[in-house]
Amino acid sequence: MDKKQLRSLYEEQKPPMGVFLLVDSSTSQEYLGVSNNFQATKNSLFLRLSVGALANYPSLQDSYDKHGPSILKFSILEELDYQKDVSDYRADLEALLSMMKQTHTHAKEIHA
Repeated sequence: MDKKQLRSLYEEQKPPMGVFLLVDSSTSQEYLGVSNNFQATKNSLFLRLSVGALANYPSLQDSYDKHGPSILKFSILEELDYQKDVSDYRADLEALLSMMKQTHTHAKEIHA
């Protein structure tokens, strides 16, 4: 396979999307969020926490500052499948998040 074919295959890949759960084990606090790319969202959250830039979630930022990244567990709760002829999944992701809020009633919503 040449570079052009590899690049084309890479560009056609679609990252997993859906609802994730971030748990702070030091406080047992849960945070629910949606993502159209789980790995990018996880990387963004952890980077922002590492530089103190998650001021909208002071208790999470404080826990991270005191204990470091080992207290956080990022997990995928529900993955949304891609469909042909659909380009905007925001409504589907929000509906999925709403369903997850019913089972994780104490979780706070987090926007990454």
